Amino acid sequence: MSELINCQSDKTNVTGVPAGITRRSALTAFAAALAFVGLSSASESAYAAAKTYKICKTTDVKVGSARMFSVGGRAIVVTQPKKGVFRAFNGVCTHQGAPLAARVGTVRTVSGSMICPEHSAGFDTNTGAVTRGPASSPLSKIAIKVSATQVSVSF
Repeated sequence: MSELINCQSDKTNVTGVPAGITRRSALTAFAAALAFVGLSSASESAYAAAKTYKICKTTDVKVGSARMFSVGGRAIVVTQPKKGVFRAFNGVCTHQGAPLAARVGTVRTVSGSMICPEHSAGFDTNTGAVTRGPASSPLSKIAIKVSATQVSVSF
């Protein structure tokens, strides 16, 4: 689009350019908005990834057992497969999405496997690997930290 400039005395009139926002300012604003959204999303993801929740005391999970907790709206299972070793997993069965316990509390375990109450799929308390079908995918691991007697998870 060509711009026509018409000079008269002290005033400059620009014709052929729509009133309001120019193409350059619109593109600049759009680029700034994209940068803001991109940076905002990245910082929110980093913040969410670094969110730590105090979940229980070490004495709440007995050796060889698994317990279900509701954390940040998610079902989380904490296990203690060996004395002093704690693991955390997504508490939803990978077969059909049933929780590994009917409510917050003890998850049924048999010989080192957590058993889903829906279709009896089994998952290793140490690794989350499938030990018995019908599930075919392991449980997702959740970052866990033990500090003195406090168990915390991050996701």
